[in-house]
Order: sequence, then C-alpha cells, then structure tokens
Amino acid sequence: MDDSIAEKLRACCAPALSDDRGEDADQAHLDHAEYLFDENEDADAYAELNAVLSSATFLSEPWLRAIEIVEDHKPALALGMYLLAMETITPEGLRSPVHAAGYLHLAAARRRLKWELDIPLSDADLLIGIDSAEGMAKSWRLLDLVAESQVADEQPRFWDRGALAALTQSRPRGTFPEQPDAYYLEIEAVLRARGGGRIVANRMSLADWKRLQGLTDDARHLEDLQTIVSGHDGGARVEWPPKRNEPCWCGSGVKYKKCCGWPPG
Repeated sequence: MDDSIAEKLRACCAPALSDDRGEDADQAHLDHAEYLFDENEDADAYAELNAVLSSATFLSEPWLRAIEIVEDHKPALALGMYLLAMETITPEGLRSPVHAAGYLHLAAARRRLKWELDIPLSDADLLIGIDSAEGMAKSWRLLDLVAESQVADEQPRFWDRGALAALTQSRPRGTFPEQPDAYYLEIEAVLRARGGGRIVANRMSLADWKRLQGLTDDARHLEDLQTIVSGHDGGARVEWPPKRNEPCWCGSGVKYKKCCGWPPG
C-alpha cells in the first residue's frame, strides 16, 4: 500500500498535470478518506488519497491536503513523500512562484515532521522558520531544565523574583514552587551546603530567559537544550552570604538575617 502511494506520488510530480475532474471531486475524495480513517478502514482511505495524488495538479491545495492527511496517520510515510516531492523540483522549477512557494511549504513540513519524529534537524532545516509546535515543545523542555538546574560550572544559579513569577505562571502547577520564599530557601540550603566562605552566585533575569529561548530556536534536537542551558553565562553576579543587616540576596528587600539568613547556619 505504501509503495503504491509512493508510485502515485512520483507520477503526480510530473510537470503540470491537469485536473480533469475538478476541485469538487478532489474534495469529495479527501472528505471520504478522513471518514474512512475515522472508521479504521485505512486501506480504502489510502485509495481515496491515491485518487487525488494521481490526478490533482502538483502542489495544488488538494494535492498538499492529501499528504497532510497521510501525515495525521503515518508521519514517517508523509515525511518520505515530502522529501520525494522536494527532489522533483528543479532549480529551473523554482523560478516559478507557485513551485517556489510550494517548495517552502514542503521544507517547512519536512522540518516539522523531523522534529515530531525525533530526527535531528539539518542545516537546511534550520533555514526554515520554526514551527509553533516545535517552538512550544522547546519552551516546555527549556522550562523543565531551568527549573531543575541550580548549579552551572560550579556556580550556583537562581532566578530573580520577577523572572520566577513569570516562569511559574508559564508552567503547570508543581514545576516551580508556588511560594517564591520556598524557592529561595532551597537555594540558600544549596549555598550553605557548599562548605562556607564567600560564594559568587548567578542571578538570572527575564532577559536571560529570552536569550535562552532565542538560542533554542536553532537547537537540532531536544537533547541539545541541556548544553545550551549549561553553557549560558548570563545573569548578574551576586556574592553570598551578605552581612546579616544587609538586604537579602534573594531580592525581597528584607534584611538577610530576617529572610533567607534565618535561622542562622
């Protein structure tokens, strides 16, 4: 069945096939294919899609919609079809505005599906704008990492109060502490556990978060995000511990001895 689809795709990639039946007939096939998939009649559904792929004009709306329906059910197969279609567009063909726009559509679909299928992105993929689903997945994973990470390159790291409030609102309950004081007391415990003496910590702001988000757009794989977070050297340097009557390092505005410095170590 899959080989048949590929053969039909090769045939319909020939230049400028005409659509003798019209868009209404193509839409009827597409609607019926979606109905058949809902009824778990996949073989008949693919036959309906074949009818569109073999007759609709290459890169037309019905032609692209047929592969998008395949994408909903077999993303790996759809990725192969997108790649095959891209190979058929020659440099001369790209002079056509229709083919140029179609090529960008296919390239965006290639990046989207590679990300969905956990396939590392290539240099060519990164030239295409990031898809909203990919951007969302990267943001969620980045939030998980910055919530987990408290030490980078032997230097304790924490979020300032403004950033912590914004990040807490961005994530489901439980990812970041709902009470900021609990977060800073946890950081205080980490600092005290390092054995005493002066320590330079790294206070991260919303500007650091936005820089991290920008760096993740070009991450080829979710696994790359850990390296990006670990390698980020932004933020303001804060010396710990402050003197007992000085403002607390956490930014509460309260004296250290009445904030994170209580109880005394």
